[in-house]
Amino acid sequence: MSMDGQVRWKTGEEPPFVRGGSILVDGLLLSTDGNKMLYLIEPDPSGFKPLASAQLLEEGTNWAPLALADGKLLIRDQKQLKCVVVAPRSR
Repeated sequence: MSMDGQVRWKTGEEPPFVRGGSILVDGLLLSTDGNKMLYLIEPDPSGFKPLASAQLLEEGTNWAPLALADGKLLIRDQKQLKCVVVAPRSR
C-alpha cells in the first residue's frame, strides 16, 4: 500500500500473507506469510517480486513481529524462537 492507503499490489492466494510480520531492510521486505515461510521481497508498485524464500517456522499460526539487530533476524512461531543471520545485499 502507498502511504495514502492505495493498494499497490496483492499476492492473491499464493502466498496468502494473512497475518505475517514484515520489516523493511536495506530497501527490501522480509515478510512471513503467517504460516511457515519467510520471504525476501523487492518492493515494486508493478507487482509482487519475491527474491527468495525459506521455511523457517513450523506450520501453524505465526504472526509475531520480526526484529532485526546487527544483521540477525529474530523470528518465532508458537513453539520456538530462531535467530537467523541475514547477509547484507550486494551492491
